[in-house]
Parts: sequence; C-alpha cells; structure tokens
Amino acid sequence: MRRDSARRRAVRGVSLAVASSLVLPLAACSLGTASGVGLVHAGCPADIRIATGALPHVEWGFLYGLLDADALEIDEASVSAPLLLDGEPSGATLTILVDAEVDGARPNVALHDDSTILLGAVDTDVAILDAVRYPTVGVFAPLLRDPRMLYWDATAYPGANTIEALGRARTPDGTTLVPVIGSPTDPYLDYAIGNAVLSVDQIVTDRELGIPTFLEAGGIAAQTGSALVDGYLLGLPTGSPNPVTTRLIDDGGYSRDAGVLSATPQHLVRYSDCLHVLVPALQRALVAYLDDPEETTALLVRLAAEFGDETYDAELAATALATLDDERLTGNGRDGTIGDIDLGRVRDLFEKAIPAWREAGITVPRGVEPDDVVTNAFIDRAIGL
Repeated sequence: MRRDSARRRAVRGVSLAVASSLVLPLAACSLGTASGVGLVHAGCPADIRIATGALPHVEWGFLYGLLDADALEIDEASVSAPLLLDGEPSGATLTILVDAEVDGARPNVALHDDSTILLGAVDTDVAILDAVRYPTVGVFAPLLRDPRMLYWDATAYPGANTIEALGRARTPDGTTLVPVIGSPTDPYLDYAIGNAVLSVDQIVTDRELGIPTFLEAGGIAAQTGSALVDGYLLGLPTGSPNPVTTRLIDDGGYSRDAGVLSATPQHLVRYSDCLHVLVPALQRALVAYLDDPEETTALLVRLAAEFGDETYDAELAATALATLDDERLTGNGRDGTIGDIDLGRVRDLFEKAIPAWREAGITVPRGVEPDDVVTNAFIDRAIGL
C-alpha cells in the first residue's frame, strides 16, 4: 500500500460552534509542520493518553507508528513509549489504552471518569446518544467508513443479498425470521428495528460475538462483525463450511463514523493549543502509515499477541490492510484532506437514525446538533495522501 503523498494547501476553517471558545494559538502556526515538535510546550500533557477501545489492529496503525518501538512499556491494559514525530522526540509520552473497555467503561465514559485520558475513540452514534450524560466532541476520524458488517450463511439464505432482504428471510425450516446475533448496546440494531429493517424478535444479544458463535449456530443465525477481521477468519479452513454473504452496515445507509478520536468539551477548551498541533500530527501519522505500513504492522501483530489476540497474524493484518484500501475505509476525504470528519455523513446520521431510534423506544437527547459532537477546527486541510 505504498503511495506517493501529494499535499494540497488550503485555509483551515474553524466552525462557528467552537469559534467563540477556541483561539488559534501561535504554536499551531509556528510548530504545526515541524519535526520534533515540543508537544508539551504546545500545551499537551507530558503523557498523552488515548483510549482506542480496541486491540492493536491495522486501523490503529497510525497511532502505533508514533511510538518509539525501542522503548515500549507494556502492561495488561496499555502500551506506552516516547512519542516520535518524524522520527524525532516530541517531548511527550504516548500511552495507548487497549481492548474494548477501559476499567470496565466505554471510551466516552472513561474520558469523563479519568481526566488523564486526553482522547478516546467514540463512534458518532454513541456520541449522539450519550451527548448529555457523557458529552464528547470528535476531532479526528481515522476511517472514512465504518468497517462493521452483517454476515450470514449464503447457502441457508440464498435469496438474501442485502441486509433488508435478510430481515425478511425465514429460517430454512420456515418457522421464524432469521436470528441476528449482536451486542445489546449496539445502536445500529436499534436503528434497524426502528427503521423496520429488522424485527426486535430477531435480535439475539445473550451470546458472545465471534466466529465460534456463528459456527455454533450452524448457519441458522446472522451476526454482526468486522470486515477487517471476520471476513478473513471465515475463509480459513476452520471457518464457515459454506459461502458467507457479507454486507457493510455503511452500505445499508447507516452512516456512523467509527472510532473518531474525541475529547470532552472541557478538554477541548483546556487543550486547544495542544490539539492544534497534535491533530495535524495524527493526520501526518496516518499518511505515513498508509504510505508504508510494513514495519508498524509487524509491531501490531506482535502487540496483538501480547494482549492475547494470537489469531491476529501477519496474513490477517495484510488482508485487513487490503480491505481498508479495497473498501475505501480510510484515506482522503472529498476535499483531499485526511482525518477530517465528513459533516454531511454526520448530518445524515442525525436525520436518519434519530427518528428510527425513537421509533424503537430509545431515548435520544433533544437539542443536540452535529456541531455538538464533532468539529474539524483542529484539522490541517493541507495534509492528505
């Protein structure tokens, strides 16, 4: 996936929603593109703590590429090292908090429970639904599209070529609609119920997600999963004995953005100077990783095993990288900038998901607008592939 980088310069825009509370710092102008930026002098904490909500996989390769691989410190819940920018010390340490939860809490909750965490990976649907209890504002989107998918046995359901068709399909014995295994806290399933794509009676949430659960169902149940992992595992000799139909949830019109690095509103103001330097650094790190991922991907494979994910081998990681590219899950947005948040997608999620959630009986905070949950104020429009 080596690519030639061409960077286009444009004026950085600051959204009106945050302009009254954020002032463009001199540090962002003078230090934003220099190597070896003193992040602490730019207002960042000495230890920049980021909760990814995930194990070390390729979608987070840009973060791990910032670590000094010769000085890693690993414990059961995190990996940390001096943070390097363009190979030079930045004056800060980067600590990446891994796995699905941080001390039992989702990253958006952890951001409020632990003030030492600067950024956390928050999906935009979660940001909307938790905008009152645990408000967060997304500042950097590593992915263009959500890699989550639904998958099902193509032999058992030969006529189901879309998620909508799956929702109408009946089990091979004709007795019930096809069961769909998912998480009990998945806003997409509530959206699908409210939008009449799936029935509440179809949803199964008392089983652990994963390929073994899908195989145990013997081709009867569909399941939510990740195109970056499950598609590969299903194709192994130990995977499904039958062909599997996979459909990205994003292709079904559910335009959430996954894993948007987000801050609490308080940190957005307190660390404004820091974010004006750190976010462009993350943009450059994403460009660097996509341009030349080999060394960092090898580190990801090693660290995944350290954290107990031994199935995440070099071949799986290579397939995931190819999927990122083939499905256009990451890369430049429409204006040639990388890492910015597509506000059109966010508005589309508001317009489609909120009525569906309410139809499904989900409480949605009132008065929340797209500018309350995301901002591109810290993005450098000149940075792209």
